[in-house]
This record gives sequence, C-alpha cells and structure tokens, in this order.
Amino acid sequence: MSTASLGGTLRARLTEAPVPDRPGLSRRRFAATATVLASGLTLTACSGGAGSAGSATSHSTLRIGQFWPPVSLDPAKAGGESLFYLNPAYDPLIHRAADGSLRPRLATSWRYLGKGNTAFEIKLRAGVTFSDGAPLDAEAVERNIAYFKQAAGQAAAFLAPVAKVEALDEHTVHLALSHPHPQLPALFTQDYFAGNLISPRALADPGGLARRTYGAGPYMLAPAETVAGDHYTYVPNPRYWNAKDRRYDRIVIKVLPNENTALAALKTGQVDVISGSYAIASGAARAGLKVASSPNIVMGIQLNDRAGKLCPPLRDVRVRQALNHAVDRRKITKALLGAYGTPTDQPAVPGQDGHNDTVFYPHDPVKAKQLLAAAGHADGFTLPVVIPSTPAFPGEIAQAIAADLEKVGVRMRITAKDPAGAAQEITKYPASTMGWGALPVYFMGRGLWLRDAVGMNPFHSSDPELERLDRQAAAADEKTRSGLDRDIVRRVVEQAWFLPVCLSPVFLFHRDSVRIEAVRDRPFPSVVDWRPAAGPGA
Repeated sequence: MSTASLGGTLRARLTEAPVPDRPGLSRRRFAATATVLASGLTLTACSGGAGSAGSATSHSTLRIGQFWPPVSLDPAKAGGESLFYLNPAYDPLIHRAADGSLRPRLATSWRYLGKGNTAFEIKLRAGVTFSDGAPLDAEAVERNIAYFKQAAGQAAAFLAPVAKVEALDEHTVHLALSHPHPQLPALFTQDYFAGNLISPRALADPGGLARRTYGAGPYMLAPAETVAGDHYTYVPNPRYWNAKDRRYDRIVIKVLPNENTALAALKTGQVDVISGSYAIASGAARAGLKVASSPNIVMGIQLNDRAGKLCPPLRDVRVRQALNHAVDRRKITKALLGAYGTPTDQPAVPGQDGHNDTVFYPHDPVKAKQLLAAAGHADGFTLPVVIPSTPAFPGEIAQAIAADLEKVGVRMRITAKDPAGAAQEITKYPASTMGWGALPVYFMGRGLWLRDAVGMNPFHSSDPELERLDRQAAAADEKTRSGLDRDIVRRVVEQAWFLPVCLSPVFLFHRDSVRIEAVRDRPFPSVVDWRPAAGPGA
C-alpha cells in the first residue's frame, strides 16, 4: 500500500487485523471477527466465477477486495485508505513506477530552478482533457493547488510552502516557494494526492467531488453501478489521453470488511486481488495465491512528553535511551509478526530515504539500568501510555514493551480508549501508540518531529540541531540531501523521542491471473499498473 499518509494508511491497515482469541506475547491464532458473507457472495458487474486459486479469470474486469470504503472520492480530502478508489480515475502529474522511479504522466517534465529548492517548473502534456471535457492547462493546475491548500486534507500541509502559482503559458507552470521544499516531484505523484488533478469545472462546485470522479485518468466512476460503502465500479474514460495503455475494460472494488471473508472470496475467484495483513498471509500462500508485502509501517511507542511536564523522568535523554535499550525488539517482532516483521530502532525503512545501517539500541537491560541510575531513577518510575482499544496489535505490542520495561523497573500503565478518544487525549498522557507509514524524511519531519509538526508532536518538542539539519536538507541538492537525511534520522534516534520496535508489513494477495510486479521494500504500484498476466498488453 501507499505511503500516502502518516495516520490514514496506518489506521486502514491495522484495522484489517482480526482480534486474536487469546492475549499475550505469542504468535497469534485468529478467529473470524465479523459475520461471514453468504457463500454465494457476488460482486456487481463482475464476470468470472469460482475455480481453483491458480485458474485464469476474465481479463475484462479487474475485481479488488478492499477493507475500507473511501473516506471521500475528493482527492483533496481523502486519506491513504482511498488510494485504490482514486488511482483509476485521477492521473497524477508525475507517476511513481513500481521501482520507485518518477516518470512523466500529466506532466512531461519538471525541474527546480536555480539553487535552494525554492522555485519549481512543470511542463504539461498537451491535448489532455478531463473526463468531463475540460482542458488540462496551466490555469487548471493553478486552481487545483489553490483548492488543495484550502481543503485542509493531508496534502495541504505539504503544499504550504507554495506561495505563488503562475501560468507562464498554456502548458508551463511556475511555483514560487516561501521555504525550500525538496520533495515536490514526490508530492505530485499518485502517492500524496496533490498531483491528482481535478477538472476545473468540478472545482466550481466541489460538493460533488465526494460522490463522483472528475479526473484525467484511464477510468471514471460509474454512479449507476456503484453503491457507496459496498462496491465501486469504474468504466473507461472515453477522453483518456493514453487509452492504448488501459489494461482492463472495467474495475470493480468491493468493500470486504473482514479479511477472512476477503480471502475466501479470493480463493473462489470472486475477486482477483485483496489487501490484508500478515494474519492471512500463510493461508493465502498455502492456497497457491501470490503474496506481495511491503514493510513500511513503523510500530512502537511515542515518548511525547520530552520536557517532562507529565512524567518528569522523560525530561532526561538518558531515561529515554534506557527505555530503548530495555526492549528486546527481535523477540517481540518474531512473536507478534513471525517471518513477516523486521525489528527496527529507527523510523526509516531499509533501502529507503534516510535509513542508517546501524543498530542504535541493542537489547541491553544492564545498560538500561545503568542509564536510569545515572539519571537518578535507579528505582524506576511509572510511565502512563494511551493506546487505541482496537485493533488488537497496538495493545499487543504495548503489553510486550511493558513486560520488558518492567524488568528494568519502569512500570508502564496502559490506558486503552476508543481510537478517536485515544487520538483526542494524546496531550493528557506522556506516551502513546506509535505507528507511521514510512515517508521521505522531509515529510516525516513535518508530521512527526519538527516543532510545528502536524499531529504527532503534540507537545511541540524542539531540538535546535534537528531544526538546523532539516533547513539544510530542505535546500540541498539530491546528492547532498541523502547524507543529511541520514543525519536527521540519526539525530531523532539519539534523542530517543520514540521507541520503535518493528516494521509491520502491508500485503497484497492476488490470483496468478493478475500481474502486479511489486518490488521488494518499495510501495506497491498503482492500481492502473496492474495488468492481466496473459493476453494482449500483458
């Protein structure tokens, strides 16, 4: 799944995990947690039928099972759970390929002007129209950026440095920035929504964007064949600029809120692809289905109260580092995630932006006790933590961390609240659940650890060195920035503001009739890149 949001993607993925039938630190056994749909489950507008997991199905329709319905079909207001629903209808300015490379789409070229990453130019593809017939031109880009900035969706914060948008000619757009922004090319891909341009005609009446699609992508939503919250049908956009590259005659996304039900539908050929969690990975593999995973959700505990306002011991970096040394990441990861998890003590993913090839906090309870004693807490202390009551995994990992901290004298007092309540009361507790989709370091800083980070720095902690490194990296060229990004991650880890434990993977399971071409350790390719495994265009 995409790295499109820090919170939305995480919530969508974690809720897919069923509730375990017994608590504690062990490899979980699972039971169904929702009413199983009748064995004759059917998908509106879907052809093809039951068969073995390896049998071929019709190439005319791609049928996807997805846990969540979209929060909105408006790209400016959607979250990570909406990516599958938006990708078919909204071509981005820049396309991220499965291997991570950035390729032309609605934009044919792009570049920073001068030095310092404060001016950016986009050249648009000529002759493109939106599904409603409106032309794609520089004015449309200008109106889209203005709309995204005021819509208060997840892209708004990342577009904040864009101070002025100027149409130099019909197909050339110039962006002037108030502050350096080194990740505009990534921002304008399908992963972050900001590049998913909306017809300017639709922007004149944006209320309809939540229910219909108005993009320049290969498909458009068919409202007459769609039931909100149940299934969403996409048919070819007759105005699409690149129709020869369209892989399917239609796409149907069925909302399947129980992943065991979704797996059963996949096995019997009622859907071709589902998203899911490690809970069903073994069952999918045994059934002969294809399994693709992307380890990009960092799980653990956030030590939010770095000034010690609610929990004075957390004021001392030695205490925070002691907590990190106390945790046996390898043991916890293996117990909870088996072969699908990766222990980690940093927020960056191996092979991706900012990762350091270093183990910062090896499991060392003796050193943890020494650091606590040096900080004046040889007898330990109590650490209140708030977590969401559902799904199960945050509670399980919190209990596992608590067991390790207890061995060095730190008593973790866990309070579980409904997910909305846990989020709203994050400033009433010194620590909380940690769960991030891995992103470029520039984006993570603005969501997680800079003074004005939105959402995950509730006490507005600040570190002058971290702020200095961020400013330097934001203005640097790509080659220089890679080293600075590693320095930023190293500084975050050394400050021990967080207690990461593992990388939790996200999964796609699919029949061999669909070719997805996922790349290990990379976000999944866009839905529009999936194709029939055999036949024309394969």
